[in-house]
Amino acid sequence: MRGLNTLCTRVLEKHKRPADGTGFAFLKCFLAVWVLSCDSLSLLLSGYSTDTPVLKYVFTVLEAVDGWGVDTLFLALGLGVVFFKVRSMQKNRALSFLCAFFAACTCIGISYSKTNSWDCIFLFGLQFILAVLVWMGYYFAYKNCILFVIYLIRQNGDIFYVNAKSRLGRFLFNRYAFRGAFILLIALGTVWLIAFFPGPMQPDAYVQLLMKYGVFEYTAHFPVAATEVMGFCMNVGKNAFNSDVIGIFIYTFIQYIIQCLVFSYSLFLMNKMKTPIVFRCVAVFVYGVSPLFNIWGYTFVKDSFYYIFFLLMVCSLIDIALSGQKEYAGESGIAIGANIYKTILLTVGCMGICMFRNDGKYVALLSLVSAIFFANKYWKSFLTAAAVCVLSVFLTEGIYMSVNNIPAGSVGEMLSIPLQQTARYITEHPDDITQDELQVLQEGFEVDISQIPSLYNPVLSDTVKAEFVKNSEPGYLKEYFKVWLKQLVRHPDTYIQAFLNQTYAYFYPDAHDGKDEVYQFYIVYGNALHDDCFDIEFGMNNDALRQLLMHYGYLFEKLPVLSMLLSPGFYTYILIGEAVYLISGKKFRGLIGLIPAFLVLLVCIASPVNGSIRYMLPVMASAPVLLAWCYRYE
Repeated sequence: MRGLNTLCTRVLEKHKRPADGTGFAFLKCFLAVWVLSCDSLSLLLSGYSTDTPVLKYVFTVLEAVDGWGVDTLFLALGLGVVFFKVRSMQKNRALSFLCAFFAACTCIGISYSKTNSWDCIFLFGLQFILAVLVWMGYYFAYKNCILFVIYLIRQNGDIFYVNAKSRLGRFLFNRYAFRGAFILLIALGTVWLIAFFPGPMQPDAYVQLLMKYGVFEYTAHFPVAATEVMGFCMNVGKNAFNSDVIGIFIYTFIQYIIQCLVFSYSLFLMNKMKTPIVFRCVAVFVYGVSPLFNIWGYTFVKDSFYYIFFLLMVCSLIDIALSGQKEYAGESGIAIGANIYKTILLTVGCMGICMFRNDGKYVALLSLVSAIFFANKYWKSFLTAAAVCVLSVFLTEGIYMSVNNIPAGSVGEMLSIPLQQTARYITEHPDDITQDELQVLQEGFEVDISQIPSLYNPVLSDTVKAEFVKNSEPGYLKEYFKVWLKQLVRHPDTYIQAFLNQTYAYFYPDAHDGKDEVYQFYIVYGNALHDDCFDIEFGMNNDALRQLLMHYGYLFEKLPVLSMLLSPGFYTYILIGEAVYLISGKKFRGLIGLIPAFLVLLVCIASPVNGSIRYMLPVMASAPVLLAWCYRYE
C-alpha cells in the first residue's frame, strides 16, 4: 500500500491549497457536463446565430453545444459530487500538464474521426474558439475525475490489502502465486480451447504459410524465424498425423500454454512486490476473463507470441531491477536475486521478440540498453541478453536468409508515414508538384501518380505502400527524401495532418479505427479453409458454443467502462500517466519497466494501421504488471 499512499499524499498534501470556491467548482463542472453530454466539437457551417456585434460570436459558439436531456442531468449530478469533493486538490502541475495533454489528444481525435482533418479545430476563428471551449471541458473532466479516484483510494485504503482473506484467495494469490494463477488461467481458458479447436488463423499467418510452401515468393516481409516455426508445426501435423488441423493445434496450444505461464509469472511478480489483491484481481480479469487474450493467445499468428515474449522480457527486467531489495523478498525471506534463471528468462524473452517481429530486434536491444543505463548494477545480465539477441539476428538475417536465398522485404515497409504524407500531398496539392519532383515520385511507384489520390486511405497506408517499388534503384531513397523535404517545407500542415490522421487512434480512447480487428474468431475469413495446400476447419461441427463466445466478445466491446480495456488509446493514457508519475517523483529508475512499452508505442505510430489492437497487444498485456511496478516502486 506504500506506493499508493505516496501517490495520494503527494497530490493531497504537498499540493494542498485553500479550496476553490463552490461557485467556481460549479462553473467548471457545468462546462465539463456541457461538453461531455453532446456532440460538442462539430463544424460551424451554418453561419452566425445573430447579427449583434460581439454577441454573435458568443452565441454561435455556445449554441453549437447542446446539453438537452435527462442523461445530462444524471451526468451533472455525478460530476457535481466529483468536482465538489476534490475542489481543494487542484494544484498539481504534473497532473495539470497530463490532463491538458489528454484533453488536446481528445479534441484532435474527435476532429480526425469526424473529418480526417483538423478542421473541427482550425477551420476558422470561431471554430478554434469552440475547440478551446471543448478542450477546457475535457481538461476539467480529466483532472477532476483522476483526482477523485485518488481521493477514493485515500479514503478507502483498507480495501487495498496485500494478503487475501479467503482460503481460496490465499491459495491463488499468496501461498501458490505462480501455480495458483496458472491453474486458474488454464481453467478459464479451457472453454475457448474447446470451442475454437484447433485455433483461429489470422490472414497474415496464412500468407506466411503460403510463402513457406512456395505459393508466394518467400521474403522477409514477415519474420523468417516465425515463418519457419509455423511451417515446422504444420509439417509435423502433415507428416506425423496426416492432419493440417493438428499442425495448427501444435502451434496454438503451445502458444496458449506459454501465455498462461508468462501471465502467471506476471501475477507471481505482483505478489512479490506486495501488490494489493484488488490489483491482482483486475489482472486476472484482464488475462483470463476478458475475451481479448483468450482468443489472441489461441490464434495462429506471429503477433501473439510477440506480445507473450514481450511481457516475459518486461517481467524479467522488473524482476532483475528489484534484486537484492529485502522488502521484495518472498515469504521464505529469499530476495528476488538477479541470478542465472532470471537472465535466462530475459534472454528468452528478448530472443522471442526478435523472432516474431521484424522490428522486435530494435525494441529488445534498445530496452536492454536503457536497462543498463537505469540499473547498471546488473549490466552483465542485460549485456548477455543483448549479445544473444544480436547473435540470433545475425544467424537468421546474415546466414540463414543468405543460404536459402530469402530476399529482404520491401523498403516501403519502413516508410508508412512518409508515403502517407506524400500521398496526401499529391491529393491536396497536385498542381504544386514540379516536373522534376513528379519524375522522382513516378520512379518510386508502380502506378501512375495520378492514381495515388484514389489509393490514399488516411488511416491505412497499405494501399499506397503496396504500390511503392519493391526494389528501387540504388540511391533512389535519397532522391525521394529530397523531394519529401522540399514538399514538407512548402506545405508543413499537410505533412502534420497526414501524420496525425495516421496515428491519432493511439492517443484517442474513443477511436473506432481498429475495431474491425479487435478479435480473430475465424480461420482466415471463415469457419474452414480448404485449398490446394491446406484442409483446416474447426473441430466442433456445432458452432453454438463458438457463437456464444463470439457474441460475448462483441458484447464486451459495448460494456460501459470495461470496453475501454479494448482501446489502444486508453492504454497509451495509462502508460503516459505512469511516466509522468515516475518523472514528477524523480523515480527515474522506475522507467526501466516503461521504456519497452514506449518503444512498442513508437513502432505502432510508425506502423501502417491507425489504432491497431494487434500491434498494441504488447502494451496491453504488460499494463497490469507495469501499474503494479509504478505504484509499488520506491
